[in-house]
Amino acid sequence: MTSCSLSSGLRSLITNTTSLTLDDSQNSYDIVIQFHSAEDLPKVDVIGYADPYFIAKIDDQISFTSTILSNTATPKWDNEKWIVRNIPLNAKLTVTVYDKDDEKILDDYIGEFEILNLINYHAPPKGHKIIGPLKYHSGYFHLSIHSMKSSEQTKDLPPYTFDGPCRYSRHDSFAVGRLTMLNADCVYSTWKINLRRISAFFKPHEQQHWNRKYKAAQAIFGHSPISVASRNAIKLAHKVLYGQTLKHNENGQLTNINDLWKLVFSDPTTQHIKPCIYTYVIDDNTWRFSETDVQFFADLASKHALLANGSEYVRYAGEFHTRPKYGWDKCDDEWELVFDNGSGTYAPNSDLLINLKELFLFNFPELNIVTYDYNDPRLKESITELKRAIEKYKNSTTTVQQLVLNYSSLSV
Repeated sequence: MTSCSLSSGLRSLITNTTSLTLDDSQNSYDIVIQFHSAEDLPKVDVIGYADPYFIAKIDDQISFTSTILSNTATPKWDNEKWIVRNIPLNAKLTVTVYDKDDEKILDDYIGEFEILNLINYHAPPKGHKIIGPLKYHSGYFHLSIHSMKSSEQTKDLPPYTFDGPCRYSRHDSFAVGRLTMLNADCVYSTWKINLRRISAFFKPHEQQHWNRKYKAAQAIFGHSPISVASRNAIKLAHKVLYGQTLKHNENGQLTNINDLWKLVFSDPTTQHIKPCIYTYVIDDNTWRFSETDVQFFADLASKHALLANGSEYVRYAGEFHTRPKYGWDKCDDEWELVFDNGSGTYAPNSDLLINLKELFLFNFPELNIVTYDYNDPRLKESITELKRAIEKYKNSTTTVQQLVLNYSSLSV
């Protein structure tokens, strides 16, 4: 797809955007916020310092969650940048600082501060005073803000549009890994990737609501006590599988398609791209996915309602898999992602598969991406070939693991 066609496609997609619009008489602004550091954070735990992170929000319309830094009263965040398009002149930023505790259901609250003038921002010399519980002083926070009037292109985006950078987070669960047994390391990984301009490609008024004709969805989103209990269980499972932790998380940025293949889809042991099937959802700002399989626990951990945190709607959903572009006998050549709309829970409109493709091409130019309706015979053929490749991959991985074990025993 040429840049010209992508640009024209984007412009057509963001016409008739959303009920949440700025008044035409108002100026809209684009901002780039760089979060730098904090200092003098209080000791929250008896032993050691805090494990701080923060959540930033603009007018409660869009949020940003930082990485967690371990055991420090003076955290310094590297490359924590946030680009937001088309915000009003009177937008308010709220930053709340927490202490992460993997052993607790809720993290400890350290404090927060507000910035009421984002557009004409001037940083206080000592930083922003963090106000903690009972109005106590809980340290200082440093950030910088660059603002500009929205350009002819960006002012047509929906208000509060996230525009980068693309950050990823992987959470590894060993407990779920031992149940699913999808790899020799007994680790089950879940992924969250922030994608730029989702609301431009999937308009808010075209959200994909849960499928009222699907019995499994009725059991989750109904009004009975069992449905309420199901949603609560789903949200708890989502927190376990997708919540940031100190010990079992990896975070970073994706700047190009090479990062996507290397940091996300390559097996850490073999450094080769792993053939498998993933379920995915796209919500307002993120792409979430995890590996799926026919066996019970892997299927349960990859349900679309779980990925969506029990939300009644998503922007899009389905399954996708990896495959070599030129066939399975050429695995050292280019690879591609094959997406479909196979979700019984949300039953997304197949007409929006073109939007899905353009979204990914906008975020990862030159990405090889193919889309099929879930009933397309070509999809079924591709999955059949993939399953053969998965069996071969499992056998070769087992051999590699055994060689490592044998070498380790000889070295002792």
